[in-house]
Amino acid sequence: MLGSFGSFPDEIYLISVGDEKFACNNATTPDGMTVNGLACFLSPDDATTYMAAEKHLEGKIKKSSFNEARDLAKSKPVLDCLFLFQGVQIIEIHFVR
Repeated sequence: MLGSFGSFPDEIYLISVGDEKFACNNATTPDGMTVNGLACFLSPDDATTYMAAEKHLEGKIKKSSFNEARDLAKSKPVLDCLFLFQGVQIIEIHFVR
């Protein structure tokens, strides 16, 4: 299941909120840096769990390749990385800048 991108699999899931916009999040890394990232999920169930935890988040779950998600994040100047979530926990960060 794991590709060549750390813990990121070749196929992931995103939450589309419409108009080519996707769920994002910010987090503070262990070294104190605050980063903004595209929220990526291992499974549709993880994306559903995340939406339930973020009570006002609604969207459609979209299957994506890692490379498509990476290109999407790179196209958004405000995004620094991809976050890989398992449930509501970030388990991996892939920086794009």
